[in-house]
This record gives sequence, structure tokens and C-alpha cells, in this order.
Amino acid sequence: MFNHIFLVRLFLIGLGVVGIYTVASEISPTEVSLLPCIFHLVTDIPCPGCGMTRACIALTHGHFADAWRYHPFSYLIIGLAIGSAFFPMWVKNTWTRCSPCTRNTIAIGGIVLCLSTWIYKLWA
Repeated sequence: MFNHIFLVRLFLIGLGVVGIYTVASEISPTEVSLLPCIFHLVTDIPCPGCGMTRACIALTHGHFADAWRYHPFSYLIIGLAIGSAFFPMWVKNTWTRCSPCTRNTIAIGGIVLCLSTWIYKLWA
């Protein structure tokens, strides 16, 4: 049965395999294109998540500055994935101990930050 812990672990394993393959093949993260962005294909505008794949692969290469430049939220995604994969009960308990107001504030803050990063990248 698929559950979120299995999927997070599968994501980390897949990222590790792609990272090892690209390092062994001497492929730069900028050359990797696993899934095309449908939003970008249709509108010719990068979506708020564009650059996340390159950023995650850059992290596996140890190119931390490049990962930040591609998409700063990659650090958050990888951190949450590692936490959810290896410490699922701690992550769940920490989240459920927060009040609904705090959870909403964190979620809305994350969305605002992601959209702000996107707008900045569009204008830069």
C-alpha cells in the first residue's frame, strides 16, 4: 500500500539514483530534464516550482550555491523529505501539536514566500 512515508522514501531513493548517475556520467544539473513543466510549455512562463529538479540534483552534487540559485525551496523540500522518511512520528507529532492558527500561518507563509520567490525570478 502506498503511504506518504513510502512515497517520501521513494523520492529520496530516486533523487539519490539520479544524483549518482549524473555525477558518474558527468552530467551537469542544468542538462537534466526529467519531466517537462506543463505550465511552462503552455504559457512560456516558468512556474513557481521551475528549477526544483535542477536544485535537488545540484544538492546531490554538493553544489549548494547553484541549488539556491535554481530554487531556494529545494532545501526545505529535501529537509522535509528526510525528516518524513526517517522521523515520521516526530514530524507528525510536531505538526499536530501546533495550533490550527499556527499551521495555517506556516502554510500561508510558505505559499507567500514561494510566490514571492517566483515573482522575483520572473523580474530578475
